[in-house]
Amino acid sequence: MTLILHLISLLTVLMLFVVSFAQEKKKKKGKSKKEDKITKQPLIEQSASNVSENETGFITIADQIPFMVWRSDPDGRCIYVNKKWIQFTGMSYKDSLGFGFAKPMAIPENEHRRQEWWKMIKGHQPYEIKFRIKNVSGELRWVMARANAYHTDTVFMGYIGSIIDITDQENSTIAIQELSDRKDEFLSIASHELKTPLTSIKALFQLIGRSISPEDKIYNFLDRANSNILRLETLIANLLDVSKINAGKLNYDYTEFAFEQMLEEAVLSMENIAPNHHFILRKSDAVNFTGDRFRLEQVIYNFLSNAVKYSPEGKEIIVTSEVNNGNIIVSVQDFGIGIKRENLAKIFDRYYRVDNTIMKFDGLGLGLFISSEIIKRHNGSFWIESELGEGATFYFILPLTEQHLHAEVHTDEFSYYQDETIDVQINEEANRLDVNWTGYQNFKSVQDGCLIMLDLVKKNQVAKILNDNTEVRGNWSEASDWVSTECLPALAEAGVRYLAWIYSPSSFSQLAAEKSAAPLKSMINIQFFKEKTAATEWLNSLS
Repeated sequence: MTLILHLISLLTVLMLFVVSFAQEKKKKKGKSKKEDKITKQPLIEQSASNVSENETGFITIADQIPFMVWRSDPDGRCIYVNKKWIQFTGMSYKDSLGFGFAKPMAIPENEHRRQEWWKMIKGHQPYEIKFRIKNVSGELRWVMARANAYHTDTVFMGYIGSIIDITDQENSTIAIQELSDRKDEFLSIASHELKTPLTSIKALFQLIGRSISPEDKIYNFLDRANSNILRLETLIANLLDVSKINAGKLNYDYTEFAFEQMLEEAVLSMENIAPNHHFILRKSDAVNFTGDRFRLEQVIYNFLSNAVKYSPEGKEIIVTSEVNNGNIIVSVQDFGIGIKRENLAKIFDRYYRVDNTIMKFDGLGLGLFISSEIIKRHNGSFWIESELGEGATFYFILPLTEQHLHAEVHTDEFSYYQDETIDVQINEEANRLDVNWTGYQNFKSVQDGCLIMLDLVKKNQVAKILNDNTEVRGNWSEASDWVSTECLPALAEAGVRYLAWIYSPSSFSQLAAEKSAAPLKSMINIQFFKEKTAATEWLNSLS
């Protein structure tokens, strides 16, 4: 679908060129000033043959294109449709002109389309909208319309656009969403229905446990049954949480609490649940945090239980919590089976299970998905560092303040800038911008850093950037879309042509970098490197 839309945009540009060329040719042939003068008179009365006489090239191309093509005057009235439109709608060429163009459109969508259409005409902005339209058989079909304004000598002439049938894709999307909604509804109902009898079973087992001696053989069976009830309770709670997340109804109770105390209690509780593992709380900085203590404790439990589950032979689990640059950073390290790099970005997806681990370990793959949502609601982020067979370390970061605070800034406002997250220097000898990112990054720090880079690029007119992420820790993926759509295009517009990007040791940071750069490689020549020497040599080799 994306490829088709790109093709449509390309062909639209081509048609704009043909129309502009035809109009320029008309002027060169000595048309009178009256003919050249732009008027608001609609071209409804013109016949198809008259239009073809003036713009043969445009008509020839438009009639060969396998989707609908149209053209409007400056007032938004249709002055041309191609053969595909006539075949699709069954309308005649004459009936399609003017505002007859809207006749086959469904009334609710047409009202919305009309409002968007007039808004775009007023500002001469690109136009894109999805709506339904009746085909020749009277069947309502979903279509995507895209259009661009065209000009002659800077004078707005109207729009040239295209329409493509997307009914199959739209129906698939709707069907998938309906199935997902029904599944969530079922899970919510089933979870609620299971909760009541499970509570009764648990109470009965507790009564039975009090009536028999621990030395009795049946006591071991009862203990195992209670463990399975606990696991079932966890699964039901996870299903309920997922249903609430999807419905936007997962409630949070924000209060201030001692974060280190919550962490220590969670680790102590897990020690009782998993006595065969050795938990080491290596560091726990004292700090108060405002958030939902219960939900964050749920995240800690999930990380700890995953560490136990996926390290059956690894007995040691290391937990740390430190305050760094206005953030709490928590890590849980195990020495178990590990995770492949290609699976890291998917691990927090709902119901996702790595490889064939479902054959070996229980669970539905919901815990990390729920944890990620809880962390996001606290304006935090998460990431994983792992090698297959070498264990894994799960991290999450929580900001202590809503805004990123710079402890100390050094800058001359022209050639250099430095704070605790970024060091930017103009390298006059190499005619480039040297950028060194440091420590834990988040959306705000990435945004601030990119704007600083853009400011120095504009002031010094450099075309090359050495972007060093060697000292970056953690994950800044929440900012990757902004970097792709805002930062890099702005740098390209300012004149940057080459960018050497040195990877962070963090796999998640590497994935964020690749995601940011992928759509922009046609605008900026972006190359990735694992060390600074190779990156510098590449930039130096460029003229």
